[in-house]
Amino acid sequence: MTSPKAPITLDRPVQVKDEFVRQVAGAELRLPSLSYLKPGLIRRIRRLNDVDAMYTLLELTLSPRALAVLDDMDPDEYQELLDEWRTHSGVTLGES
Repeated sequence: MTSPKAPITLDRPVQVKDEFVRQVAGAELRLPSLSYLKPGLIRRIRRLNDVDAMYTLLELTLSPRALAVLDDMDPDEYQELLDEWRTHSGVTLGES
């Protein structure tokens, strides 16, 4: 007697469509979900390394005022903001 096979499921990341929005030093930071980027943004960053792609994405999506606020952030707070953005987007860094 054979047992029924379980359905095959793929581990697909959840696509978060909502933008990541935070107020920092009086400026609204509105960033696209990293798991739901528009094709035009992906096209512009597709050949860049991770760091260049992230900064290019920031420069393409944030206002000059928001960029100035980011530029002036404490490095630890900036890293926390990036971590929150990734978490909001359903994107995690792989373990090394």
